[in-house]
Amino acid sequence: MKVLLDKLGVRKLLNFGVTEHLGLESSVRVQLSNLIAVLGIFSNIQYSIFFTITKAPYYQVMNFVHSFVIFVFIIVFYFNIKGKYSLSRIFLVFIMPVPLLCVSTFSFGTTGGFYYYFLVFAIVPFVLFSYDDKWWILFLFLMNTAFYVWFEFFGKPGIFEEGTLLYHKQVQDLFRINSVVSCLSFVALFMFYFLRNINRIHKEMIRVNDHKDRIFSILAHDLKGPIGIMSRYLGYLTDSLPEREELILGLKELKKSTNQSYLVLENLLDWVQNETKKTQYNPKSLSLSLLLKNAIDILNIQATDKGIQWEVNLLNDHPIYCDERMTSTVLRNILSNAIKYSHPKGRVVIEAELVSSSIEVRFQDQGIGMTEDLLKKIIEGKRFTSEFGTVGEKGTGLGLLVCMDLLKEQGGSLHLTSRPGEGTKIIIQLPLAG
Repeated sequence: MKVLLDKLGVRKLLNFGVTEHLGLESSVRVQLSNLIAVLGIFSNIQYSIFFTITKAPYYQVMNFVHSFVIFVFIIVFYFNIKGKYSLSRIFLVFIMPVPLLCVSTFSFGTTGGFYYYFLVFAIVPFVLFSYDDKWWILFLFLMNTAFYVWFEFFGKPGIFEEGTLLYHKQVQDLFRINSVVSCLSFVALFMFYFLRNINRIHKEMIRVNDHKDRIFSILAHDLKGPIGIMSRYLGYLTDSLPEREELILGLKELKKSTNQSYLVLENLLDWVQNETKKTQYNPKSLSLSLLLKNAIDILNIQATDKGIQWEVNLLNDHPIYCDERMTSTVLRNILSNAIKYSHPKGRVVIEAELVSSSIEVRFQDQGIGMTEDLLKKIIEGKRFTSEFGTVGEKGTGLGLLVCMDLLKEQGGSLHLTSRPGEGTKIIIQLPLAG
């Protein structure tokens, strides 16, 4: 069904004016206004053809009215594309009753049941406007209901010329049946579309709440430890006059805790920005070896404390075309994980080679590895509980998720292989400059 809609261009038509800056609820209302405009154009073309074939009274005038209404529906699309959503809805709700008023007043009268559509139009504002527009909803509901009541109780049947198709009662009944079926179909379509998007909004709320819980969890647990350590050491340094060796040890611990806190905050901010589509991508030509050196320097204290040895094999320093902040974040996260999950006095191997128009960087550690279940969750981007490191280091569970998102944003990729007890191998691909 989706493929068919894409081929017909219907999905593109329904998304006219929908931008990434609109919230989900606002996007749904724009899509609904486009849907109503599409149905309106189709209905007016259909009835214009029927009226001409059956030689309905004043069908030439009705064809002019239908043409005018179709033109206004096209303007509705234009307003949505230009972001004038309120104006688009106002045009839409006031143009819909026009052909019905004309056909029920001087063409068909109450014959054919066209005035039933006023009941549909009385419902439309409830799905098209938000609660903040309640006075518009009430006004449009009462207006369309009043039109229906007027034609139901005070309207007169149409008078048709003898010899035309409409002169026959069976043809008149066919129009009435068509009106009833069309009204019910339109109501069902609106309600189905609205319920579908209510379901989407519900899922989005669950996702947002899940993200909020994760953020609070990270702030409460993963930042509490490093900041507590910094507070204790600062208190110790200010309350006493330590020896030089103690001072150096304290400053090293402070730097380590600061780096850990910084990495947690950076991951958290990158993850939130990516989820809210606010990540800024500014690519330029960069030195991969320099980025790796900076990342290793930042994490060198943690690596030295665990006795981790770096084995870097970069044959040529080919320039990459990437965002510096994003790429630095990716490298720091991968190297931080390699340190965290490596056994003391372990080794981390970093290699790079050209692969087509990109450079492939491989990171191999000899640490604790991952289970298949954990690996699957990471690859699928699902929420998981981060394991403790080999000496009790705590992770956020965001690092690799952030890496995959940031690499994808730059046209890169991340591949992950791991086995429990055998270590982890991460391969990233980055686009080359030029």
